[in-house]
Amino acid sequence: MTEANAKQVVFDPDTQRIAMIFNFPVYPERKEVRLRSAGEVVRRVLSLHMLLGVIFYEEPEKVVNWAIDEGLWDYLSPREQEIFRMPLSNLGPAEKKWEQQALQSNRLTWRIEGLHALLWSIGRVDELDLPIERCDGSYMGEVLPALGESVQPFIASARLRPSEEMVHMLEQHLQLYNQQVEAYDKGEKHPFDTMITYERIHALNWVCGLIDEWDD
Repeated sequence: MTEANAKQVVFDPDTQRIAMIFNFPVYPERKEVRLRSAGEVVRRVLSLHMLLGVIFYEEPEKVVNWAIDEGLWDYLSPREQEIFRMPLSNLGPAEKKWEQQALQSNRLTWRIEGLHALLWSIGRVDELDLPIERCDGSYMGEVLPALGESVQPFIASARLRPSEEMVHMLEQHLQLYNQQVEAYDKGEKHPFDTMITYERIHALNWVCGLIDEWDD
């Protein structure tokens, strides 16, 4: 990827939000909606839940072992598997800590916004507010399995919202994204955080089967 089309974000110092993103695949690859199964979606929810644990938990190796014990390794994306290998690698403790701290400022931390949208898609979140404030994740401890807990009851209970609701929510966020692009091009301020919008669109595109791969 050349410098001209490298993925990048523009931070607005006045609003403390992401004002625009460049060279991220926002729009779907196809038009036909083919909802993924509830099982696929709930395992993606758990993968992101554990990814954030590997990034932020003080003992990330415990999160990795939890994923392995619960049979979720094969549901991780290639990029996620790369990250999950780090806590169990031969790196020294200081190097592992440095790698983890580097991840804490990585764009991957924004995946919490996609996780929020996925939790909405299986009815664990009642609604998605306008994409203004970043999700702090405080409620997730109440709706997601705790470290070391069996994830099977959570998987078994997963139910997808109707496809009409999914498509409507995706269309709303695509409209918001287009408004954000138009405002940015005109040099105008808008109240939304574009990265929140993007991560939700990415998650909903994936649930609707409009893109093939999770990693972008």
